[in-house]
Amino acid sequence: MRAARAALLALVTGHATCCLCADDAHAESPAPIDAPVAQATVRPAPTEAESDGETLWAEVWDYLYRGASVTVGLGTREADLTVRDKVSNAYGKISQRNAKAYFLSYSTRPSFLGKSKFGYNFAFNYTTFTMDRQEVAPNDYRDLGTRVHGRIAYVVPTFFYQLGEYGAQGAYTRLGVGLGIGVAKYQGNIILDYPNNTTPVSISNGHYDLKTATSLYLEGRYRNWGLTVIGAGPSYEDDRYKYSVIDLSVYLGYTYYF
Repeated sequence: MRAARAALLALVTGHATCCLCADDAHAESPAPIDAPVAQATVRPAPTEAESDGETLWAEVWDYLYRGASVTVGLGTREADLTVRDKVSNAYGKISQRNAKAYFLSYSTRPSFLGKSKFGYNFAFNYTTFTMDRQEVAPNDYRDLGTRVHGRIAYVVPTFFYQLGEYGAQGAYTRLGVGLGIGVAKYQGNIILDYPNNTTPVSISNGHYDLKTATSLYLEGRYRNWGLTVIGAGPSYEDDRYKYSVIDLSVYLGYTYYF
């Protein structure tokens, strides 16, 4: 009874309301009911396929760009086109001999097998040719009035043996062989089975078809400058003829390293 009477006395005299009044005085007014509520925009997480695709593209770009090189050069070249009739087996060969030519090539960075000096890379080469000398006897080329104009491009994975260090501050010698794909587009005429026949036949492919291409090269380079000897070219056939293109080049080139 005494406790109840004391509580009632405190409530009446106001001694128990001071804390409640202080809290009420400092309390914030409630937000209006219709006040807008900010919402964060949540971006959906990329799917597994999208993540894999982005990762693959990044890896491919890294391989094609980092440590790759582009070489421009000036030198001499010999391009040979051999044509054989599939029915009669008549044969002809027309060439471009010791002609000045410009060269453009691209190579990925070299990859080595463990700690050995054996490695591999991918090389792209592009060049044009104008052939105006026909073979009339072994190692005897003459102007018979026949002409073949064309261009060659090939991408070849090359396996090589390297001595030295690759790069803008390095020096190395490299011997390699390759097997890949290439294209050759050409048109012109050629005499088959010379001198038994002196009438030229027209040849033209008119389009690009991927064919097997082989290469063999020797390269010596000091920093950005180097000498390259390379032989490469595709082989192919149509309904009537079999063709083989051999491009032999020797050139001095400047290499830019990425």
